Amino acid sequence: MPSSLMPDPDTACDSPVFVLTSSRSGSTLLRFILDSHPELACPPETIVSSACASMLRSWTILDEAGSEGKPISDTGQVPPAGIAVVQSAMDHLFGAYLRRRGKRRWCDKSLDSHTYAGLLAQAYPKAKFICLYRHCMDVIASGVEACPWGLHRFGFDPFVAQYPGNSVAAVGAYWVSCVQTILKFEEERPDSCHRIRYEDLVTAPEETVAAMFDFLGVARVPGITADCFKMPHESNGPGDEKIWFTDQVTSSAIGRGVHVPSGALPEPMLAEINQVLAKLGYRQVVPGWNEAVGPFDPRETVPASDPGPNQTPPQPPDGSAAASTLRALDQRLSMRTDADLRVFADRWPRLLTETLALVVDGDTPAERRWSLADVGEPVATLVAAPGTWGSLLSGQTNIITELTSGRLRCLNKRDRHRLRSEELHAMTWLLGLTQIPVERAPVPTAGNAG
Repeated sequence: MPSSLMPDPDTACDSPVFVLTSSRSGSTLLRFILDSHPELACPPETIVSSACASMLRSWTILDEAGSEGKPISDTGQVPPAGIAVVQSAMDHLFGAYLRRRGKRRWCDKSLDSHTYAGLLAQAYPKAKFICLYRHCMDVIASGVEACPWGLHRFGFDPFVAQYPGNSVAAVGAYWVSCVQTILKFEEERPDSCHRIRYEDLVTAPEETVAAMFDFLGVARVPGITADCFKMPHESNGPGDEKIWFTDQVTSSAIGRGVHVPSGALPEPMLAEINQVLAKLGYRQVVPGWNEAVGPFDPRETVPASDPGPNQTPPQPPDGSAAASTLRALDQRLSMRTDADLRVFADRWPRLLTETLALVVDGDTPAERRWSLADVGEPVATLVAAPGTWGSLLSGQTNIITELTSGRLRCLNKRDRHRLRSEELHAMTWLLGLTQIPVERAPVPTAGNAG
């Protein structure tokens, strides 16, 4: 082999770092951090593990051509000659990359790596594996957000075919398949694996990354989770495009999974998901999951400052977006006259002794209750962020559009399943967002006609 094609022993790396994760779990952020370390180089997704598996299959076919030998399994024990082929190709590819970057150790965060992690561990016995997890419901929320016109890419496609028309189930099935595979690998090779949860990475970035660097045997770099956005990184390759419009680590995406309708998950799948969530120290998806208001942390153990899903948070300061939005809602409610309230009583007599509520969601939620009788806990609550309320009040969007997108939630104790309930209609009419529905009178039957 010409010397120019031979791997350079000075840049050959025998202990690469592989990130094993599902998509929409923060791997691009982790890649930026790894790539910012003076010893580590982490390119965009290379899909190198599936390339290695294909190369091994090609080697097997050629090596056994004309024989009756059994084909080698991707997950079985690979002969040294096959490993040598894989190593030589990877060392050549990444050796050239390391020379260009002036670094000594390469990392890979391709989304297919968990599928072939056993092969990677055989090719590089000294390799280190970062097992990155994120709560299933937040992954679903992120996946649907990233594919507004239909699920595709990110590894979702095979699961879409299994659950046509149900994006929640499709991404849920994808997540549980990925995570079970990674957990199994982690259990088999605990000394080679280090677990990180996305939620820990974005709420305690410096501490989480310091522990990761200790595991990798490289020096800690204080401030790297802020500096990683100021350093150059290759952009010509797959990854989450949002990272290029981000300038700091933020925890704002935590807890968005409460907007995902848990009822869309088939019962057997939900049970499987909850088993995995319990292993990872996450809150399980139980009845009432979609009723959480305010900051929601999907970890079982959360900081003491987190009010949790069932406690009443403090009211927001007067100058906040939540407070100003609440004042706008109050103004709409105050516009209803006595004549309007008589119309309300005629149209919705069942609600005369019920309480309805409006919540402006956010870091510090604000609530306004409305009732003609001033009684009890709300039978139904409309929940939305300030921006969504603003769009609704200005007429820029529609109630049903916001409900189906999950940006507006109707927590209805009486009617949990119907989108268009009388409580929803009553609350939105009070706010001037809709008309009282005009219903066709019953057609007289032969028995009561005339």
